[in-house]
Amino acid sequence: MATDLERGAYAGKDTYFYYNSATYATPTFVEIKRARNIQITRGAATSEVNFHGSDKTVNIHGYETVSGSFEYVKRLGTDAVFAHLEDVRDNKKIIEFFHLDGEETPPVQVPPLTPGKGWRGAFILGEFSETSNGGDSVVVTIPFVLADAYTSGGVQVDFAAYDAGA
Repeated sequence: MATDLERGAYAGKDTYFYYNSATYATPTFVEIKRARNIQITRGAATSEVNFHGSDKTVNIHGYETVSGSFEYVKRLGTDAVFAHLEDVRDNKKIIEFFHLDGEETPPVQVPPLTPGKGWRGAFILGEFSETSNGGDSVVVTIPFVLADAYTSGGVQVDFAAYDAGA
């Protein structure tokens, strides 16, 4: 056995998805336990360019983009998390998401667990896609895109790495 190897995180078991229910400066994490298939797309978008006198179309790097989506499995009856997500969407609010490879505040264990690391960003929610064909009618796909967000002090909030232990 190699004693210097560690295993990777198991999606859905060792990764955690949260939204911030307080302020940017002092976040309060609410875990979105019923999220699955969390996807994030980051990087420079590509733009197609046509040049005068050329018989070719080429691509150039464009603006940096951050977008994603996740599936939410609705609960039967009252679902406070889903109601909050709907409120954010319907009232065109900004929501801050955190996706970590460990818990924000790990339970006390021996040996102690390390707080998670991952990403943090302020997003706008898009149109929810709900199926009603009888296949998986309680699953809602929720898209999100990076918001043009600022703190009350005027500082821009950008997509960034996040360390819950820092």
